[in-house]
Amino acid sequence: MIKKVFCPLDCFDSCAILAEVRDGKVLKLSGSRDHPVTQGFLCKKGYRLLDKVYSENRIKKPLLRVKNHFHEIDWNTALDLIAEKLDEVLKRYSSSAILYYSGDGYEGYLKNIERLFFDYLGGATYSEGSLCWGAGLLAQKADFGNSLCHSPFDLFNSNWIVLWGRNALWTNLHLYYLVLKAKNKGKKVMVIDVYKSPTFRIADAGILIRPSSDSYLAYGAIKYIIESGKEDRSFIDNYSVGFEEVEKIARGLSYDEIAENCGVSKEVIEQVAEIFLQRPVSTFIGYGPQRYTNGVNTIRAIDYLVAISGNVGIKGGGANFAHRFTQNLEPLFKDDSRAVNKRFYNRAKLGEHLKSLSEPPIEFVYISAGNPVSQCPDSDLIFRELQKRFVVNVDMFLTAISYASTLILPAASFLEKEDVFIPNMWHDYIGISEKAIEKIGEAKSEVEIINELAKRLGLDFPVKSESEWIDIVKQHLEKNLNIRLDGHFARGCAIDVPWEDRVFSTKSRKFEFKSEELGVAVPALDHDQKPLKDQLRVVTIHSDKTLHSQEFFKREKLAYINPLDAKRLNISNRDKILIYNGCGGFILEACISDNVGRGFIVVEEGFQNENIETINSCLFAFTAEKGSQAAFNSNFVFVRKVAT
Repeated sequence: MIKKVFCPLDCFDSCAILAEVRDGKVLKLSGSRDHPVTQGFLCKKGYRLLDKVYSENRIKKPLLRVKNHFHEIDWNTALDLIAEKLDEVLKRYSSSAILYYSGDGYEGYLKNIERLFFDYLGGATYSEGSLCWGAGLLAQKADFGNSLCHSPFDLFNSNWIVLWGRNALWTNLHLYYLVLKAKNKGKKVMVIDVYKSPTFRIADAGILIRPSSDSYLAYGAIKYIIESGKEDRSFIDNYSVGFEEVEKIARGLSYDEIAENCGVSKEVIEQVAEIFLQRPVSTFIGYGPQRYTNGVNTIRAIDYLVAISGNVGIKGGGANFAHRFTQNLEPLFKDDSRAVNKRFYNRAKLGEHLKSLSEPPIEFVYISAGNPVSQCPDSDLIFRELQKRFVVNVDMFLTAISYASTLILPAASFLEKEDVFIPNMWHDYIGISEKAIEKIGEAKSEVEIINELAKRLGLDFPVKSESEWIDIVKQHLEKNLNIRLDGHFARGCAIDVPWEDRVFSTKSRKFEFKSEELGVAVPALDHDQKPLKDQLRVVTIHSDKTLHSQEFFKREKLAYINPLDAKRLNISNRDKILIYNGCGGFILEACISDNVGRGFIVVEEGFQNENIETINSCLFAFTAEKGSQAAFNSNFVFVRKVAT
């Protein structure tokens, strides 16, 4: 028997999966051949999902932590404990003494029922800001009014495909596959990044720049285009506002200044400009370039370059960052009229908020689909603060967060429940995921857990089954998107080329070089945090073996360092090194590589060791503009060799 499911991972590709079931067990996962994006194959993490589901390390029953020892308890006892604690908190404080943390470890839509539950309690302390993409979303909202992608297949209309800070081979495999097919049809590829990622192997033009300098490169190309008289005057004059200020900034820059900040020559800057002028050019912007304190500014500068070169609203063009085609839909799992006590914390500053929030203080924390100790900056502070509170953690495995939790509830996997998957990063194929197997151990879905808690607390909450909620979600999507969701998947919108009519979602209805909220983006570095002598910048990257803190393959804890930096610091290949600063420290193994430039080290994200220490121990809780995004890559560390 074949069950049709969807990949639960927080990924661009959002793959349709076929699960082969025999005697109640899934024997094999494969990519759906019918799905236009999945095209019959998965990434290696996708294939390993089955190992996760059937892992011996899965939590089978609720666990109560007592002095770092976990004791199995039954569900009634666990749920009664949670309900009693919630009731106690609500009697002593307002409901905003409850902090709700929902991560992106699971992408099913029904997990949002948790938010509705806390709204029915009167509201809670909810997250805002982002660990992943918030700066870019804010940037494109300012420029376009929303962040939308071209159809994945529109790149075949391009002359050049630009991968700017997107290591597609590791993070967007189906885009990588489409780019390879496009190259076979004669399309050219430019890759821009701060280190020589594996995606450089397909580059016709590979550009290495210094970290946080992307806006300078974009403005350098803009300067060349303007001074050559090759800007798209029709678009600028008829469909944009604020260009004059961008032109003034660009003309006022010198190529020496741009080259010094980017670490590239004037010839390379001109090469980038000339490539963008060979339109149509499709640009795919990764999430790395906006992980700095100037992240919003950076993405806006890249948007400017795409617009000025004439690549907005045309086939084969686009500034593809995210695909928020459901942005204006009324959320089903939210009731602001009931959430009278809601307040917000910045996810990137979770530790600071736990420590400082008062009136009321945070007394109860509910964590689902996330591991903030491994994923948020300043992880040591988060761990210490969580240990002081009643913390409920819903997960399939024991993780770093488990050792700061009071109760750990066993979560059902994506194969053990029904759900709806709504992608919003690259394509728009909404998926309906069937239940493939019965739950392993005593795992429960989010819907089941919330239903039980609502009953215990006597709420007038809409207690429904997963199937009933899915019917409601389908009706909601079908009505508002004018689609039909009869099978495994369906397109959520019919937009192949965003902004083709040149009508934007901004206040002016035009592309806004100058926004009312953010003004004009300028070329800038993130030097608010000045490195001290002998410090190196830490650049954290996504791994091909993990997704954030979810490990799928065994990997080495490596820090990639330029040979000249290693020589200066007396570090040899494979030396154990300590990276540290005033925030914390972490031990890794040095890997000396010419793929990394001077002045920074590259480390894969999500590392956690046996002592519950994480790489994020070294990352201060800096944010991009307006608190939009965790500025992971604006951190600097000292590096020294340690005894083996």
